[in-house]
Parts: sequence; C-alpha cells; structure tokens
Amino acid sequence: EKGIDSDSPLSEMSSEQLQFFFHGAQDNNSEKKKLNLSWRGLNNALISYCKSSHGTIRPTLSAMMQQTTCLSCGGTRLNPLARNVKLKEKSLPDVCKMPIEDAYRFISGIDVDNQLFLEETLQQLKNRMHFLNTIGLGYLSLERSAPTLSGGETQRIRLSRQLGSGLTGCLYVLDEPTIGLHPHNNELLNQALRSLCDLGNTLLLVEHDPMTVKIADRIIDFGPEAGHLGGKIVAEGTVEEILKNKDSLTGAYLSGRKKIPIPEKRRKGAEHLSVKNASVNNLKGFDVKIPVGAITCVTGVSGAGKSTLVLDVIRPCMEKHILSKSDADSVQLENTVVEGVNHFDKCLVLDQNPAGHTNRADVSTYVDVLTPLRHLYASLKEAKIRGLQAKNFSFNHKKGMCSSCLGLGTKHITLQFLPAVKVPCDSCKGHRLNPLSLQVLYKGKHLGDVLHMSVEEALLFFEAIPKVRRILDTLVSVGLGYLQLGQEIATLSGGETQRLRLSRELAKRSSGKTLYILDEPSIGLHSEDIAKLASIFQKLVDKGNTIIMVEHNLDLIAGADMIIDIGPQAGKRGGNLVAVGTPEQVCLVKSSLTAKYLDEHLLSHRNCRA
Repeated sequence: EKGIDSDSPLSEMSSEQLQFFFHGAQDNNSEKKKLNLSWRGLNNALISYCKSSHGTIRPTLSAMMQQTTCLSCGGTRLNPLARNVKLKEKSLPDVCKMPIEDAYRFISGIDVDNQLFLEETLQQLKNRMHFLNTIGLGYLSLERSAPTLSGGETQRIRLSRQLGSGLTGCLYVLDEPTIGLHPHNNELLNQALRSLCDLGNTLLLVEHDPMTVKIADRIIDFGPEAGHLGGKIVAEGTVEEILKNKDSLTGAYLSGRKKIPIPEKRRKGAEHLSVKNASVNNLKGFDVKIPVGAITCVTGVSGAGKSTLVLDVIRPCMEKHILSKSDADSVQLENTVVEGVNHFDKCLVLDQNPAGHTNRADVSTYVDVLTPLRHLYASLKEAKIRGLQAKNFSFNHKKGMCSSCLGLGTKHITLQFLPAVKVPCDSCKGHRLNPLSLQVLYKGKHLGDVLHMSVEEALLFFEAIPKVRRILDTLVSVGLGYLQLGQEIATLSGGETQRLRLSRELAKRSSGKTLYILDEPSIGLHSEDIAKLASIFQKLVDKGNTIIMVEHNLDLIAGADMIIDIGPQAGKRGGNLVAVGTPEQVCLVKSSLTAKYLDEHLLSHRNCRA
C-alpha cells in the first residue's frame, strides 16, 4: 500500500512511511475496518498487546518480540533505593547472582548479635538453601527465572520449600522427582524424601528409578503393559513382596531376574570427532575425542556441564558445518574447536523440546503414517464411487476437514474471567473429517475411528499394509505403542517427544553417516522400555551411525562404548574432564562420582552378557 519492503531497515524509510509504519493507515473505508484489512500501526498493535490477556493477539505479537535487559535497573528488577542497601558490602542483587551454594556460605557468615527476629529469618534462609544444596540444586543462581528451569529442577525447588516449612500431616504427590538426576543427586533426594516422611507426611510417587522405588514402604505396580493392555494392578506390597512376585515386570528387574544385557565387546572407532579447548560456560578448557561409529555417553552430576558440551558446543558446530556445506573438517565456536565434522553427512538432535508448533500436529502427521492411510482409503471402492481422492481424507485440507471445527475435532469456548474450555466438535464428534469422507470404511472403520486407535491397535488392524506397518512398528519399538494416532503433539511429555522424533528417523532410510545427539532418552521410561531403546541404539550404531547422549540411567551408561564423565561437582566446581574411557575403565577412576554407582551396576550384571 505504501511501497514498504518488510525487510527494509527503518533508517531507509521516508518520513511518510515511518508515520504509516508506527501509526497505521488513516483509512475511513468502513468495509476494510470491518474486515480488519487496514494496517493499524505498530503503536496500536503494542497497545492491544498490553490490554489483551488471552486470545490470539498476545501470542501473535509475542512471537515478534525480543527480550532485552532493562537499562535502568540492569536486570535486577529493583529501584535504586533497594539496590543501594547492602549487607557485608553485598546488595540484594549481588547475593541473587550467586550460586545457591555460595549464597548459603554468605548467609551462614552473618553475625546478628543475638537479635532474635534476625536469627529466625536467617535460620529459615539457611534451612531452605541447605535443602536446595542437599537435593543437588546448589549450582543454580537465586536470580534464575522459573521458565528456564527444567521440569525436574522445578519439582525439586517446590519440594525444598516443603522440606523447609516443617509441615506435618500432608499428602505430597510427586511425578517422577528423579528426572534429570545423577545417581549421586538421586541418593541425596531420597534422603530428603525420607525426611518428609519422618515428619509425619505421606508421599505418593510416580517413579521408574530402581534406587527410589526400593526405598518405598509400599509399591503399587500397574500393567501388565501400556495403553489399552494396561490399567490393572499387577502387584501390590512391600519391596520384598514385589521382588518375589512373578507377575510383576518391575519386580523382575528390581530382583535381577531380568536384566538389560551389556555388550560383550566395546567399539573403539577408527575415526574421531575431536573437541579442543572446550571452554563454553563452566567448561574448563579440556580436550576430548569421541569415537565415530560408537555410542558415547556423557555423564556427571546435575549442573556439571554435560549439556553444555553436547548441546552448546558439539550441536551448534555440527549444525553450522552441515548448513554451510563446507569441505573444512573443523568448526570454531568462540575459543573451542571441533574437528572431524566431515565424518558425518547428517546431524539429528533428539531433545525434549516440543515437536509440533501448531495444534493441528498429531502423532499420525508427525511420523507421516497418515499419508499411506489417506491413500489406502482413497483406493477403496466406496471412495472411487464418490470421487474421493487422498486429499479428501486429510483434516488439514479444505476438501477433507470438518467445516465446523476446521479439522481440529474440538472447539474452544472462551469464558469471561475463566480459561477457555475445549469441547468435542458436535458436527464430526471429534473425528475431524467431513461426513462424506467418514462414509468410507476399511474393515468396518472410517479414518476418524482409526485416529482414535492406539498405535498397537492400529498395528494389528493394518498388519497387511506394509507401508503403514513399518511406521507403526518403529513407534512400538521405542515404547510408544500406547499413544493414540490422533493424539496432539502438544500433550506429549519431553521423553515421549524425544522418542517420537527417534521413531520418525528410524522409519527413514539411513546413510550410515548420521550423528545422533540425544538428551536423556531414558526419561519417563520403565526398565522394559529402556531395554527396547538400548537394543535400537545398538542396531543404529551397527549400521555405521554415531550416538552421543547425555544420560544418567546406569543401564544405558553401562551399554555405551565410551563414557565422558564431567565434574566432579556442579557449577563452578564442575566443568572438568574427570574420566574418559570404556565403562570398565571409568570405574577405576576414584575421583568420579559416576564410577561408584557404575561399578556396583556392572558387578550386578556380571552374569548377564549379550
């Protein structure tokens, strides 16, 4: 309308264009206003952003904004008066910038000269900081914002508040509190959980970690399998009773009757991916070589620097190399250099970030099993009679979607002063497709029915269709057979999202020169599912691929060809290369906290070799 190129910098715009950009069109066309076609200007858009509390305006504008540090307070969020109050030459922002372990030492060194009200306040501070240190969060700074914390860190912080409160007679419900914890941190957490019980509280945990399950007074084991094949109480009782119960899969792993095999030989790898002077964040400038065509596990306590090495050094260097399509065999990141990048033609990062960016993404579309399903239904006689094509069986296409809910299967009802409510579409009954498409049946089921099936149910139903069976097989192999085909991606946990990504890659043809980077793939998995995952990893590497994973699970660590142990502690006291070698070699390093637990684990598996 004004000839403005959206990529032009503001400095190149005329005064008239700047006026239009910031203040919008002075358009009296009532039809345009009604259809919201006029550009209202950036200023008006920001006013709408500030006034809106829900709907589409706020998230749309948020995507175009960037946070910067406040120039007035320097990011402290306090006014000048509050910033200038000091205790032992430290202001409140100074203390908040400290790691919790340093702040604890600072608070402990304050002398209050027998002032009772100050003594009580300081004691409460010390109690809470002590508990945060106890459960392995001493490396966090007090100013760390909540959205940047992992789910496990957030849950442990909430737990520390309860430990410091001294409440009794409470019921605490915890969902996998050991997520993201090294066995050393896990042991400290278990002591904290026991302390809560000793105060007269009751704890109900959803948990897979054997170390934590074994401290329980009572275990309720569900199964026998997942999804529609589960939901029953298989076993119930004390740890000793569960260990003896032959119907309990959990008991079989806890007792050692069933174990995840350890490879008889460790791959050495003729070539290497070399990291030189790893010095990002808390890493102390070490060199390390990672074998190509092998499984490498990066271990260490929470906050030691594992994710920094893998996700903040190796990942960006590999992505930079692949995007640049350069022939150079090394990539530099600040003062760190990664060499040997030419050994790979592809790098896949399977982390726990959300997989789908829209509410239309579901399991069937993400792994692309919907495509062969649509073609299958379009090939049926009933579809041909009605003149239907594959696009008529897509809830993302106007010729297939339900016209009422636009293929979502649900409708959002906005309530004043209350959160929006999601209800099934009254036209398609949640099947997402239009009535004509739902008339076509395969073995008595329309495509909408199929989307409500679990992966395992669909695998049996489409056993005779190779293209569909192959994709569904990979989902089952990574322990996701219980998911519904039409389940929204946004409803999946971080661990499920990561395995869904892995499943999608497994369904593709591999070149054998792929680097897989995984961030704690065992999260949320039972030992039986971990056994399946370990088998998949071995098969991937047997094809010539390379796996680097950050992991705490001892079964996956024991199955690795090489371990890189970082530590010895977290934060400033971490970031050192503590041990490098095979699991057996790492067990000999006395300064490694991982070695202690890994050695015990390997000893318990000495009679279980692949």
